[in-house]
Amino acid sequence: MEPKTKTILFILLSFILGILVGWILENQLSTKIQHSSGRGSHDFQKVLAERLHLSEQQIFQVDSLLDTRKQRMEEYRKQALAIRDTVRMEIRKLLKADQGKLFDEFIQEMNVKETNKKEREAEKK
Repeated sequence: MEPKTKTILFILLSFILGILVGWILENQLSTKIQHSSGRGSHDFQKVLAERLHLSEQQIFQVDSLLDTRKQRMEEYRKQALAIRDTVRMEIRKLLKADQGKLFDEFIQEMNVKETNKKEREAEKK
């Protein structure tokens, strides 16, 4: 292969590789931004508005929709916690005194794991 041909192929491959790497990095960064709800859903809303070229009315509608869903999810979370607590009380009624102590230890371990998980998730955000 001639040096001129090799040079042209090298430049062409470099250009294509640059486009590919840029595209991959852009997709990774935009995915991270979309999943950064820990910093608030505002980031997600901003990305939607920019990427989809939303009008002011659409931005308002999306904001309203996401806020409504966020409230619903919080309600579901509270209901789930209430059910969990009810189940724990019902289990406790079935246990003997020594089993109750073991159950308390188990619940305490579960609470620590849940707290640690929430802290790790908060750190990621």
